[in-house]
Amino acid sequence: MNDNLPDLLAHRLNFDAVVFCGCTMKEMQAIAIVSLTLSSIVLGVLTKLLINMLLIGVGIAFPVAVGMTWSTAHVLQKIKQGKPPGYLKQVFLLQCERLGIMSAIYITRSGKWSVGRKR
Repeated sequence: MNDNLPDLLAHRLNFDAVVFCGCTMKEMQAIAIVSLTLSSIVLGVLTKLLINMLLIGVGIAFPVAVGMTWSTAHVLQKIKQGKPPGYLKQVFLLQCERLGIMSAIYITRSGKWSVGRKR
């Protein structure tokens, strides 16, 4: 065969495409939802306590959430720099397993394994 032919298969078929600052679309959606929820709750309660107008704080929360999303994406970009694709997701899932939030999807046992037959 001729080894000079170009590779016709697409690269990174097993990984999500990077959308913004090294984050995938799913990561950006999660960041946006968390930042909008947190900023809406904090600013809504704060304006309710200070000037007795909840919706003013919720309205201010939208531009604040955009800034939070942007800055969080940049922080994640720095953390993910030089790591393989899916590294942060695996670390997050392993941490959730250690805290008991979700069941194990990875094998985390350390020790001697035996596959020999018993007689």
